[in-house]
Amino acid sequence: MKCISYILTLALILVVGIATAAESEVSIACEWGNIAATLAEPDTECSTAVVIVAGSGPTDRNGNSGYNLNTYTYKLLSDELVARGYAVLRYDKRGVGQSAMAPEGYADVIFDDFVDDAARCVAFLRDRGFERVVVAGHSEGGLIALELASREGSGVDGLVLLATAGYGIDKILLRQLSAQLMPTYIGLMLRATDIINTLKRGERVAQEQIPQELISLFHPNVQSFLISQMQDDPCELAGRCGSPMLIISGGRDIQVAVDNGEALLSAAPHAQHILFERMSHVLKDSASEERMEQFVEVYTNPSLPLTEGLVDSIAEFLTRNIIN
Repeated sequence: MKCISYILTLALILVVGIATAAESEVSIACEWGNIAATLAEPDTECSTAVVIVAGSGPTDRNGNSGYNLNTYTYKLLSDELVARGYAVLRYDKRGVGQSAMAPEGYADVIFDDFVDDAARCVAFLRDRGFERVVVAGHSEGGLIALELASREGSGVDGLVLLATAGYGIDKILLRQLSAQLMPTYIGLMLRATDIINTLKRGERVAQEQIPQELISLFHPNVQSFLISQMQDDPCELAGRCGSPMLIISGGRDIQVAVDNGEALLSAAPHAQHILFERMSHVLKDSASEERMEQFVEVYTNPSLPLTEGLVDSIAEFLTRNIIN
C-alpha cells in the first residue's frame, strides 16, 4: 500500500505540474559552449524566479546522476514551486547532460567556472524580465550559490541552501570517506587523507600515486576543480551574505550531517534553519539511516515524493522575505 501511495502522490504532483506550468527548453551561450536548461513558468503572471543549482558530480538538471541514481528531485521541486506561482530554471552544469563541452577542457575547469555559469543563469532570468531571482543550491550547488551571492552586483535576491555543507570540501570528504572506510580500510583512509591534504595546499597528485579505489574521486582531471573548491569556506561566505537565506537540513542525510546547517546558521544569524528529521540528502524521506539501504530504497527510487513540508517551507520563505 505504501508503494501505491507514493506512486499516486508522484502522479498528482506531475498532473499539477502539467496543469499549471509551461516548460521550454532554453540555451544560454557561454565562451565554452551552451548551458542547456529548462524554464518552467506558471500560467499566471509571475515576477519571481528560482534557479536550481545541482549538486556535485554528473548530476543533471532533473536530479539524476546515472548509475541508476535517478531521483528526479529537481524536476519534482520545480513542479511544486511552479504550482505555487514561481518560475523555475534548472540547468545542466557544464560537461553534464546536454551542456556539452570539449573533453580536453575538463581538466582545466575550476570551481569559479561553475559560479560563472550560475551567474549567467541569473542574468538570463533578469533579461527575461523577472524582478526577483532566488538561487536554490543543493549540496555542492549551495556552495556555488553562496559564492555567487558574495559577488558584487550578483543579482541574487535570496538563497535557499538545501543539504549544503557548512565546512570546507576537504573536511566533508574526510568525513564521508571515514564513514565508508573506517576501520576496515584504514590504510586506504590514510592515503586519502594524504591526498586531500596535498590538494588543500594547492599541489597536484600524480595518477600513479592514487589507489585505484580512489581514482574516480581524485583523478587528475578533477584536481584543479578540487584545489579551487578547497579555498572556499562556506561559513565565511554565509557570514558575508546579507541576502535573505533559508538553510534546510535532513536528519537522515548520510552525506551532509545536520551540524553543517547549524554551522551556517551560526555564521549567518539572519538566516532561517529548518530541519526535517526523516529527510535524506536527496530531499526525500528515508526509513533508514544506513548508507546502502538509502541508496537502494531512496537514491534509486524516482517514485518517492519530496519530503512533506519541504516546498511549503520554501514557498513561505519566498513569500515573507522576497516578495513582501
